[in-house]
Amino acid sequence: MMSHSQTAFRWLATLAFAAMLGVSGCAHRHATKAPMNQDAATLDAPAAGSSPTAALDPWEGFNRRTHRFNMGLDRYFLKPAAQAYTRFTPRLLRLGISHVFDNLQQPITAINLLLQGRPGKAGASFGRFLLNSTLGVAGIFDPATDAGIPTYSADLGQTLGVWGWRESRYLVIPFFGPGTVRDGLGRGISTRYSLVSEVASEYGVGVSFLYGLDARAGVLAYDHMLNDAEDDYLLLRDTYLQRRRCQIVDCSEELPDYLMPDYDYEIPDIDIGK
Repeated sequence: MMSHSQTAFRWLATLAFAAMLGVSGCAHRHATKAPMNQDAATLDAPAAGSSPTAALDPWEGFNRRTHRFNMGLDRYFLKPAAQAYTRFTPRLLRLGISHVFDNLQQPITAINLLLQGRPGKAGASFGRFLLNSTLGVAGIFDPATDAGIPTYSADLGQTLGVWGWRESRYLVIPFFGPGTVRDGLGRGISTRYSLVSEVASEYGVGVSFLYGLDARAGVLAYDHMLNDAEDDYLLLRDTYLQRRRCQIVDCSEELPDYLMPDYDYEIPDIDIGK
């Protein structure tokens, strides 16, 4: 499995990417309807005027404390390490490292696309992995893009959502960062079988450390969005949950183009109000 040092860095890639979407996120067409396929316990209804995502955060007290711990960890350890990595590592080398880690994720992506009923995209993702692993010298280079093979993204949490587990309680885990019960389960299973984990097990903790540095360095440019937020906890919670919803249902009609995440895969059109 991935080491704690790896996951400690990696959570910030998720949280900062969510922040890129902005506070407004997705408009909730179905916010007034009870969510389907919730976690086992009944979710509390949000107070009047509160965020539509508040109903998915009944553990806010715990989540806020964990959020503060994670942000402190980033401020004093993770961010400085990523800044040093960016400053002293040549850009071309960093690009090659990013390509390698991205390529190692493709088999998991292909499996999830297949489980979601998208065999064509699954085949393209696996083909991308084979081409970059061979002609791309273990993924250092990216001949698949030059060949016109698109990049897709899919994970087990999204797959569980497509299968029917649409809404899940928000949960912030130490080192892992923002997530949900559903996504945490999916992340744990995927991590166990990830090729990144296999490579780290074979070559040692340095691989995990480098994986985390690459992830954190990739989102340094967006740190100001969190620093400028009136409540960075609410910003991350709302945008994370809204982004995950948009990966499971088609919210393209609810958002202007400039607020849509840069999806490389087709979002299934599922009506969670039914």
